Amino acid sequence: MRAFLKRFNSAELLTFIYIFLTLVYILVFFGKIENPYCLLFYRAVFSAALLLTMFVSEIFDNGFTGFIRYLLPFSMIVYWYPETYSLGHAGSETLPGGITVSNIDHVFEHADRLLFGCSPAMEFSKAFPQAWVSEIMYFGYFSYYFIFLFSFAYFFFVKPACAEKVMFCCLCSFLIFYVIFIFVPVAGPQFYYSAPDSQVPDGYFFASLMRGIQDAGEKPTGAFPSSHVGLTIIIMFLLFRHARKYFYAILPVAIVLSASTVYIKAHYLTDVIAAFVAAPLVFMSSRRIFVLFNRLDLRRISSRNN
Repeated sequence: MRAFLKRFNSAELLTFIYIFLTLVYILVFFGKIENPYCLLFYRAVFSAALLLTMFVSEIFDNGFTGFIRYLLPFSMIVYWYPETYSLGHAGSETLPGGITVSNIDHVFEHADRLLFGCSPAMEFSKAFPQAWVSEIMYFGYFSYYFIFLFSFAYFFFVKPACAEKVMFCCLCSFLIFYVIFIFVPVAGPQFYYSAPDSQVPDGYFFASLMRGIQDAGEKPTGAFPSSHVGLTIIIMFLLFRHARKYFYAILPVAIVLSASTVYIKAHYLTDVIAAFVAAPLVFMSSRRIFVLFNRLDLRRISSRNN
């Protein structure tokens, strides 16, 4: 069994662990979850895909197939994120539509007003309604995907000695945030507010692009703490430590990204503040889990890291 497990890299093993833990959760709340068979089906498909890429990589052992093996578990977060809505509202009678009784947005909206005397998510875009400001903010929010794709490619191909640890810690951090989303269901201002308070000023290209992405895959979930901000902080720390020139190049974009989460009403300002507190704790937890993987000696160690 140990020999079989060592054929997988750490990102694949971590994904299998997440699949197993959420599978148990689904089975426990099977009668309260919308379309549980669909959730089980995706777990079977993802498990098969991980096994298939492992077998293909062993046949064609090169840098490209190795990169695909790490990229595949990360591509699955596109599904894991909106799924937290279904898992987090397992006991809600109002599934599947709208804001449910189990959402606790009122707590964070009240916290914003208590701390800042207003709702920053509502007032930010009102103070800057210009189309060019909206476009910059939507670009900042969209840059999240570029920052991670660039960082993963950089570490895998340029800094292979630390690539596995970096990728594992980032993926583990994603999944830790998703577990929080399941048990702390907060939809965010864009879902909690009603029109016109939920609306954001029009922009240009990136505004339309992000709205299309949100319409296609966004769910009323995952607002607290902001994973957009938390994961960006983590990747910026890694860049500062291992690729400082890229850290300084990306830093202005990361700042705009953090501000954009409030501007486009994806998060309350308290979500962003919580992300700055949670990010180092989540990152340290991810590092400890990686050390545990090493001690158990279960993971496959890539030849690129030797």
